[in-house]
Amino acid sequence: MSEALQILTLISIWLSLLMSLVTLSGAVFFWLKHSKLLVKITPLKRYPKVTLVVPAHNEELVISKTTQAILNLNYPADKLQILIYADNCTDDTAKIAREIIKQYPERKINVQVIERTGSGGKAGVLNDALKIAQGEYLGVYDADAMPEENALYFLIKKILENPVRYKAAFGRNKTRNARQNFLTKCINQEIVVTQRIQHCGIWQLFKIGRIPGTNFIINTDYVRSIGGWRNGALTEDTDISFKIMGSGSLIALAYNSEARTRTLKRLLFPALALG
Repeated sequence: MSEALQILTLISIWLSLLMSLVTLSGAVFFWLKHSKLLVKITPLKRYPKVTLVVPAHNEELVISKTTQAILNLNYPADKLQILIYADNCTDDTAKIAREIIKQYPERKINVQVIERTGSGGKAGVLNDALKIAQGEYLGVYDADAMPEENALYFLIKKILENPVRYKAAFGRNKTRNARQNFLTKCINQEIVVTQRIQHCGIWQLFKIGRIPGTNFIINTDYVRSIGGWRNGALTEDTDISFKIMGSGSLIALAYNSEARTRTLKRLLFPALALG
């Protein structure tokens, strides 16, 4: 019995090493292919309407910068619908978001701050947004995620390459407070390396992508056709990713689309996070 266990352990170790080497080789091929490409911001052949959803539960510390970043996105204002959900909040999340919106009267974007008291967590918020979404695509940014100016542009650009096959597109994330201390620097390095190797390598070799939870867009009609997000799912993003891949469609990697998110240290060590 012990010998069989040792053999199984060795096999699992070597399989994991093999998988890592395969993924790494895919990442190398990906970056050799893309590293010398000059990225230009040129007009898209069309600008589909996008509904951006921001689920926020007691996020008064970060919601102002996230709202600003979303309002500053390089995308036609008349093609955006922004829904900021203050989900069962007991702080000033909704108030702060409204104050920031008032600072951008020139953008003339259809933006709403909705104070929600329902159940279901993030999946519940997304399902509520799905009922009133006007966009051809629905995008999601967590309350602590600051998209770069062209993040949405690159997501749309990627999905328009093959809108029939690509039901969703996702970008990359970095740590918003990376320079705060040594721990956040390490977390940021881990996130960047993981995404540059794993996401890029898997997409290069197998055209497999997965929705990361923030900084992604998905076809609204498709989400409605599968009944939306499953309430109660621990990882609603993984759940819907399997549904997309199971239908034979793809989740495309838009590697130039980036957003900055705050680390979980804010939740674990709030006193340090405020420093």
